[in-house]
Formats: sequence, structure tokens, C-alpha cells
Amino acid sequence: MILRFAVWAGALFLTGCATLPSSESAVRLSVAGPPIPAEASGLANFYRVPGAEGFVGPADQQWSLLGREDRGAASEPGEYRAVPCAPAMPGALGREDLIAAIAEGAADHRVVIINESHSVTRHRDTIRQLLAALRPLGYSVYAAETFNNSEQGPDPVETTADFPFPHIMDGFYTFEPVFGRTVREAKRLDFRLAAYEQTTEQETSEGANIEARIAARETAQASNLAAILSEMGPDEKLVVHVGYSHASEVPVAPNDRLWMAARLKALTGIDPLTVSQTLCRSADDEPFLAQLPPDQPTGLVDLVVSQPVTRFARSRPKWRRESGDIEVELPPELRNRSGPLIVEAFRTGEPFEAIPMDRIYLEPEEDIPLLLPPGDYTVRAIVPPIATP
Repeated sequence: MILRFAVWAGALFLTGCATLPSSESAVRLSVAGPPIPAEASGLANFYRVPGAEGFVGPADQQWSLLGREDRGAASEPGEYRAVPCAPAMPGALGREDLIAAIAEGAADHRVVIINESHSVTRHRDTIRQLLAALRPLGYSVYAAETFNNSEQGPDPVETTADFPFPHIMDGFYTFEPVFGRTVREAKRLDFRLAAYEQTTEQETSEGANIEARIAARETAQASNLAAILSEMGPDEKLVVHVGYSHASEVPVAPNDRLWMAARLKALTGIDPLTVSQTLCRSADDEPFLAQLPPDQPTGLVDLVVSQPVTRFARSRPKWRRESGDIEVELPPELRNRSGPLIVEAFRTGEPFEAIPMDRIYLEPEEDIPLLLPPGDYTVRAIVPPIATP
């Protein structure tokens, strides 16, 4: 196995860095060189495949990071099944009208809190589009749960603020390319990025029960966001990108838990516009504003978005093509694989410390395309950590 890989890597090295034609002339690829082991990237844990030695965490979220949301859908199908909700208004809105409707609701607020599933990448793309609609309304600070929050000194997103690309040190979920594109858009729109996650100093004592740990984290997040708001100008507005229940404005089961949005509202007196993308899932192709499901407490969130259930073609989300990504076949060198490979496509000229525009994990027998906007890209191949007997 090692010998075969060495021969293959050597052959790739001889052809590396040559510009390669793609299946679509609007996308041009060049190969950076031979595959490198994940350990050489300094980020081996990010490249671990569910089931491999040392892997820790939810499998569906990791598959999402690796560009294989289809495998995540198979391992955790709940988030990829329809959960019907009644429309809040007649007819499906469509993507552009949906964004406009949320922005209209945000016009009279100072804070928008919108949630996501940590595996369904379409949620992140919706937030990317929403940022562009909110910027003209005075929203100028973008705070994401995933941004690393430093206890001492500047946060990573402050250190990398002048970079036009998202950086690998910015956060955890930002390592996923669609999330990376959302951060890239925030930078393009001149949002200031802010971290608000609980720090180690704000955690409970070791051995605390789950209710105490949740309460400590939600309190810390709300306090950190309140501090961010206190430092903002009177005309500045805040977008907060959260996961799941953090957007809840009222106590929820079990145990009447108070999540971050409820605590922030009580702490600051600011009534946020709260938007959930995780309560409903439509079997249709168009997103729409839905009514709050009857099994949820009144006032949980202000707006409910019913996103279409993600469908896949050639193991990639169909919505990516519909949004303008071009299906690009792998360079010939990377199709002949003797083992698993992770392929990343970076905008040409950006360092490998940037978040790539796309990433896919492939087994030797799989034929799966990259999905990319028009442009020039440098392709890097990573050999994922392999399980040891």
C-alpha cells in the first residue's frame, strides 16, 4: 500500500502545477503538487473521517466539513426528512423574496439572530445571502457562534480581519467551504466579525450537570454579545449566526431551559428578530416562511423558514448547482487513486491557510465533481488519517 502510494504521488508530482482544462471553460484548475498526509497540514483532526482512529464528534457534521453531506444525510437522516409546516402566507416565496421578507422584518430591529443546522449547508448559504440584504439597513457586525473566542488578546477573526478570505484559525464550522463563503461575503460587505462563544473562564466547575453547563454557556454567550453591543455605535446593528436552539426567545422543554436569545433579551432589553431554519423542512423545491409548528411554545421565534430537504446528484447538493456553482471534473491525476483522498480547491493566489471554495472526500471507486463558481483555482490533495489496527 505504501509503495503504491509513493509511485502514485511521484507521478502526480511530475505533473503537478500544470494548468488543466476543466469540463467548463469558466473554471480553470491547476494542481499544487503531490498529495500530502493530513498531518502535514497541521490540521489532521479536521480531516479525520468518521469511523477512523481518533475521530470524535457527530458523524453528520464531519461529513459536511468534508464535502460529503450526502453521507451525513445517510448517517443522520432526521435533518434530511420533510417536516411539513403550514405557510405563513399564500404561495412559496422563492429564495429572493424570502430574503427580502426577512430583511423587511429586520429593518425595525437592532439585532437579528438566525440559526442553522451544523450539517445542512444550505442554511449557511441563506445566511450569506441575507447578509447582503441586511448591510444597507445598518447591520455592520457579524457574530458567529463558531468564531474562536480568545480569553487574552485579540480574537482570531480580529487578527485576520484584513484578509479578504476566511482563515483556518477563525473557527470550527467555518472550516466547511459553504460557511467559509459566508464569512468571505461578510468580509466583502465590510462587516466587522465578532466572537462571542463561551470562554474557558466562563465554564462551570468540573462535574456540573448538563443543565448547569447549558445555563453557563447561554449566560456567557448573552453576556459576551451584550458587551459587543455596548461597544457598537448607536446606528450599528448586529447579525448573530447561531446553531439550533440558541435562537429561542422563550423557555423550552425540558426544564424550561433559557437559551441565549432569551437571556440576551432580558440582559439588554433589546428585542431581537429571531429566525429559525431548523423547525420545518419542505418536500418542495422552494423555501418559504412558515407558521410556528403547533408543538412549539408561543413566541419561540419571530420567523420560521421552511427550507427544502436537500437532494443530491453525484453525491453533491443539487442546490449548489442551482445557485450558480459549476460542476467540474477532477484533474486526471486525482481520478486514479489507490486510497481515500480529500481534494480542496482554493482561489488561485490565496494561501492554503484560507478556507477552500470547495472540498470533497473520495473513496478510490467514487467519481464525484467539484462545485465551483467561475474562476481560477489551485487544487490540493490531502491523504486523510487512516485507522490503525
